[in-house]
Amino acid sequence: VLDLAKVESGKIDLSLEPVEVCPIVNECFSLISTLADKNDIQISHAGIDNIFVRADRTRFKQVLLNLLSNAIKYNHKGGSVRLEVEKQGTDWLRINVIDTGLGIAEERITELFEPFNRLDAENSNIEGSGIGLTITRRIVELMGGSVNVKSKIGEGSTFWIELPIESSGQHEVYNKAAEDAHAISEQGDNLIQHTLLYIEDNPANLKLVAQILGRRKNIKLYTAHTPEFGIEQALAHNPELILLDINMPGMDGYQVLEVFKSTEKLSNIPVIAVTAKAMPNDIEYGKKAGFTDYVTKPIDVSKFLTIIDNCIQTQKTD
Repeated sequence: VLDLAKVESGKIDLSLEPVEVCPIVNECFSLISTLADKNDIQISHAGIDNIFVRADRTRFKQVLLNLLSNAIKYNHKGGSVRLEVEKQGTDWLRINVIDTGLGIAEERITELFEPFNRLDAENSNIEGSGIGLTITRRIVELMGGSVNVKSKIGEGSTFWIELPIESSGQHEVYNKAAEDAHAISEQGDNLIQHTLLYIEDNPANLKLVAQILGRRKNIKLYTAHTPEFGIEQALAHNPELILLDINMPGMDGYQVLEVFKSTEKLSNIPVIAVTAKAMPNDIEYGKKAGFTDYVTKPIDVSKFLTIIDNCIQTQKTD
């Protein structure tokens, strides 16, 4: 209910970035497998490899989990749920969740997205709140996409979401990062080694930055996938520079920055925001909050390395 209130009031924090579909789908299938086994439902997917969409990773996962769990709960014993993807032109990806449930009467489909309307399922033994689809539709719309459904009584339903395809693809960003970093790495590799820390919950972004900085022999990079572990790493290694994502579960980047500022050992370490929040007011707010600089995703490798070099040089002269 609190999530619904946030969504409806527009106070939901989204970090839109290239998100690979396959790992998210695999995570979701892992989480729903127990429910599927309990209900004797066969689950499968197809066509998800090497495709990226522009989305908030956490909210994208939440949306898929809701659609998949509904497809299982409102199915019949021995039924099936299949997730398939298909491109809609060159700019959009449709993700279909197809079930073999009882289906929904056409005249009642519009009621599905009304808060707390479970189409009389509240009289059954199927658990639910009746707000999952309302939240799902609003989140997808906030990410620039859409949600829809088609159904036939006795045959089942297909729910689908459409999201913008990330045209560059994160794998292409990796390749570009490697090329740019290799070209720039020939400058200054003979300098003394510098220690950096990158705190980021998205594995793809951790991999990207590690690949970029891996070409710089004068940089030793520590990484942390949670804010709490990042704080531990900062205290343990006392890095010269910290790279910090803003949108993370639990503590966000601003809260982590406050911890650094209030900790004597860490208070003078420059902290660079590395985030998909790229609006001018986001950047202005970040710098006022105390970030030394602000790097937006997708990362401009040359600019990113220049910012890092400038921070390290400033620290050295100080």
